[in-house]
Amino acid sequence: MYKTDADPKITQNFNIRDTDFLDEKNLFNEIKRVYSKCKSCRLCIGFCPSFPALFNAVDDKSDDIEALTQEELIKPLDLCFYCKQCYFKCPFTPPHEWKVDFPHLALRYKIFRFKKEGAGIRDKLLVDTDKMGKSSIPVASIVNKLNNMKLFRYILEPVMGIDKRAKVPSFNKISFEKWFHGNYKIDDTVSDVNKFNGKVVLFYTCMLNYNFLDRGIALIKVLEKNNVYVELPDIQCCGIPYYDTGDIDNSIKKAKYNIKNLKKYVEDGFDIIVPVPTCAMQIKHEYPLLLPDSDDAVAIANKTFDIHEYLYRLYQNGKFNTDFKKSMGKIGYHISCHLKSLNVGYKALNLLRLIPETSVQIIEKCSGHDGTFGVKKKTFEYALGVGKSLFEDIDSMKMDYYISDCPLASDQIEMGTGKKVLHPIEILFEAYSG
Repeated sequence: MYKTDADPKITQNFNIRDTDFLDEKNLFNEIKRVYSKCKSCRLCIGFCPSFPALFNAVDDKSDDIEALTQEELIKPLDLCFYCKQCYFKCPFTPPHEWKVDFPHLALRYKIFRFKKEGAGIRDKLLVDTDKMGKSSIPVASIVNKLNNMKLFRYILEPVMGIDKRAKVPSFNKISFEKWFHGNYKIDDTVSDVNKFNGKVVLFYTCMLNYNFLDRGIALIKVLEKNNVYVELPDIQCCGIPYYDTGDIDNSIKKAKYNIKNLKKYVEDGFDIIVPVPTCAMQIKHEYPLLLPDSDDAVAIANKTFDIHEYLYRLYQNGKFNTDFKKSMGKIGYHISCHLKSLNVGYKALNLLRLIPETSVQIIEKCSGHDGTFGVKKKTFEYALGVGKSLFEDIDSMKMDYYISDCPLASDQIEMGTGKKVLHPIEILFEAYSG
């Protein structure tokens, strides 16, 4: 597993500059090589649908990788939804000589397929979160109402390929960006931003901007409580949704745009904070791979922090506000896969335990969402299967609050259990507010 300060180009097996990267023969030789290691280990059998598909196919062919059909070779990669559980559990990831990196192998195959075949219109639309968000916010009331109508969802399923049972995020009536510019005010008596406890630029993500406004507001209020100066950059989607289709060019385009607009803040001594682990992972661990010749990508990655990681640093430096007005009782905390991928520890857990008369129980299981994997008709049942154990655990718990850092995991848990799920930052805000 990579360390937080390690070079992703060393700790992950993904080199888009390799002349053989898109070579079909080389790709399928690499697929067979990795499968030969996986079939002998099988540590990942329970993580996702990819590995049962692989191991069942191998067993049917008497353990002969060379006997697998093209379809059998492809299916495990096609079912990978980039949760990365296998990566941070695998003992053979880089820099081990075997260099097993199943998630990036699956991504490489999807890039190869996209270059060769492209993607359908509805798949392209589903991963274009900026376009979908900007077009939906002006008519959010109508869109949200339709998305909760059984008849509309029944019609939508064959048109967009979204399973009629899937919970889809509601859209904000105004963007977080608009709310911020209309509501965030700093103390006029403080002329030097260096007099704050910290100065940050907030990578506010598509999720907060278009779908989870309450979480964005809570985040700003918590930062204000801790005397942290905030600026909002001009950003686009982090680019990871395009991994679902293999559209690497759009992922790179988003990375370049965001790096260009974040660079000036880093040069001015700002830290970059991110409230969604998936987006933080993309910036810290994927941008240096997408732009391997960019020193700016590395500089941006090194100054990017998960929001709770950043707040806990304040605590370690004696600057975190512990003046909580309300105990929060019993909290069930779902640890999302990409938070584990960040490898920064569970800093929200440490912060929540500072609240008086508050206990936290963690649940470390995948929700099975990912993004499009959890809503598409063709993968919805797989997603439910992955999340089933998590849903059962949460159903058996009696907690005052349930939380997750991942907004999409929150929606998946709510769909599977009927229990409302908040972000840890919302718990901190409520504890401050009393």
